[in-house]
Amino acid sequence: MQSIVPYTKEIQFKSKIFEICSISLEHEINANEKEITGNFIISGEYKSHEVSVNKEEFNYKLPFHLEVTDTIDKNSIQFEITDFNYQITNEDTLKVDIEFQVSATTIDPIKLEEREEESTEMQREVIEDIDDLFHEEEKIEPIEENIESEKYEAVEERLEEEQAEVVLDSAIEKEDEYMTYHIHIVSESDTLESIVMAYETDVDTLKEYNQMDSLNIGDKIIIPSKDE
Repeated sequence: MQSIVPYTKEIQFKSKIFEICSISLEHEINANEKEITGNFIISGEYKSHEVSVNKEEFNYKLPFHLEVTDTIDKNSIQFEITDFNYQITNEDTLKVDIEFQVSATTIDPIKLEEREEESTEMQREVIEDIDDLFHEEEKIEPIEENIESEKYEAVEERLEEEQAEVVLDSAIEKEDEYMTYHIHIVSESDTLESIVMAYETDVDTLKEYNQMDSLNIGDKIIIPSKDE
């Protein structure tokens, strides 16, 4: 399974936007076999007036949701942002356009059914073992008044542990992955080498996300950096 998904959102600020000074894009995802949900996190600094020397911070969380038609292996999901653009509209609104790609390995429905049947059978065996333990305990005379309660708690604890092992493979785990996309606006003093050093990246990475035929003042360069 592989999908390229466009995403557009308008963010209304608390004041007018004269200039976006810096902007970053991160994401977090939560996936299972049938859907992928998460948030895009837009943050940075902006100026509200032309003559203002102060910069104001902004941070917005934008939820997204993607339904999956085929059953997928959630551990194989790969999420990548392939394009990111923004523009100021209506003086106080920032419009963001994000394109992301999701790929994952599909699961054969027959194998999935077999795995579920195997899990059910293992749970049945655990219950039968617990029943046998209760039958054995009925033959033992209690030494103290509260001995039956203590044995029942011990058996219940064993049931919880064994059931936890049975369903461990089918448990849904949250996998958060963060990728920051810096938007660098080229200034007069910038060179390709200075930009690479400033963001601790390399020329090949810049060329992968940008058209690097020439470097002009005012150009916006996307610089990705993966957070560990």
